[in-house]
Amino acid sequence: MPRLPLPQVTLCAVDTQAPALTMRSLLRSTAGIDFARVLLFTHKWLPTRVVPGVEIIDIGPLPTPADRSQFLLRQLLAHIRSSHVLITQWDGFVADPGAWSDEFLVHDCIAPVWPDAPAGRQVGSGGFSLRSRRYLAAGTDRRITQLHPEDRALGATYREQLERVHGVSFAPPALARRFAWGDETASATAFGFHGAQHLPRVLNAVTMAQWLPLLPLAFYDQPAALGLARMLMARGMPLLAQHVLQRCQSAGHTGLQLRVLGAAAALLNALKPARA
Repeated sequence: MPRLPLPQVTLCAVDTQAPALTMRSLLRSTAGIDFARVLLFTHKWLPTRVVPGVEIIDIGPLPTPADRSQFLLRQLLAHIRSSHVLITQWDGFVADPGAWSDEFLVHDCIAPVWPDAPAGRQVGSGGFSLRSRRYLAAGTDRRITQLHPEDRALGATYREQLERVHGVSFAPPALARRFAWGDETASATAFGFHGAQHLPRVLNAVTMAQWLPLLPLAFYDQPAALGLARMLMARGMPLLAQHVLQRCQSAGHTGLQLRVLGAAAALLNALKPARA
């Protein structure tokens, strides 16, 4: 299959906590696509071997998610030369290059849908988002003072200002669902995704086993970790689900949901050889 040329799109990720995992994510996105550039913004980290085509840019420490939001809103634009940038994270990358559509470039922001948002403010989730230079420039507006989380700031809090003052256009939900899966249940093929719960849809058991030890420790203290365990079981990987749940317990997760998921994973793991 020929590679997809996207000379107008820069692929980038910002990660000072788990850059090795984010590098793997970036390489997944480039597997079938030629981007204008591929940028990994991190701090005091280099891969064990040279990764051709990936520029690693040291931006200093970003100890908190709020610091990452500050960088994306105020500093990212200075590094981007192309008309658009595809922002990804370790838990989101291109799933199907064949699902690309040039319609995605029509709007200044296209991203997964927020299912809990009111009509007119449903598109803007930042973990896998395609943004124009106009959108990046709008984020530098000093009238925007609530910077974190940056995707909610631009996509919800200051959305009317972006549309009225900066002429920013957000993609409609129907197109956004073709672009990427997010918090909604994935029901059809999309170009990409964001959310750890979707990883077992696109990575096999061997690859998942390689990725899990690289996940940030803070991840296991979040509800998303339980969602990942559920999806691992649904995709026939109960042993890996048990690993995730054990890490959740070590991180301080307690309660009935954890115990139920743990019992289900143990049962599925015990039954798996018999089914095979």
